Amino acid sequence: MKRIIFTLVLFYLSIIVSSAQDFAGKRIISGNLQLVSTNSALTQPLQSASMGRSNSNLTLSTTFLMGKIRANNTYTAYGFNLVVNSTSTTTGTTATNAIYFLGPNIQFGKFVKVFDQFYYAPNVNLNASIIFGSETPNPNNRTTSGFSFNGNISPLNFVYQVKGNILLSMNLGSVGVNYNHLKTSEDNGASTTSNLISLYGSVSNFSGIGAYYLF
Repeated sequence: MKRIIFTLVLFYLSIIVSSAQDFAGKRIISGNLQLVSTNSALTQPLQSASMGRSNSNLTLSTTFLMGKIRANNTYTAYGFNLVVNSTSTTTGTTATNAIYFLGPNIQFGKFVKVFDQFYYAPNVNLNASIIFGSETPNPNNRTTSGFSFNGNISPLNFVYQVKGNILLSMNLGSVGVNYNHLKTSEDNGASTTSNLISLYGSVSNFSGIGAYYLF
């Protein structure tokens, strides 16, 4: 029994040692770009005329990270995140509310070799953002400001090495926490402050696809 356990331990350690050399010393670039657009319209007939209302929403988010892989196949990558959310409502005239999130981002990760070209790659993401925006046209010059913090763990992230320097990632779930502090102010003195904290988690059989580049 001891011999079997000793053999299994040596086998496990040999996997760790061999996989630790796969990407050691290489720099890693990671990024994503997501664009979501929605539109809706409501028409109400009124005395042979029509009154319409339409809404459109555009959300653009991007993240860029760069780091270096250590000898044990772990890495720390630094970068930034940017989110732009624009909502337009038309009821005769069009009002647009645009909000921006911009701030630093950091990711901790590890590559564990499962078999040739396929890796288990869990990671932890932390980011903070300043929030700013405005609504136009608005006679009271309504503006939005604040900040946010977000942290999430992706324990079900897997990577496939397409070529020597290109890795495709498949994320099947994550869990995290998000905090937003927002303040909306107007020139007439009116203001609204909100604090929102949320916990979230998901496991999905629909994987999000990402990419890493090594050099």
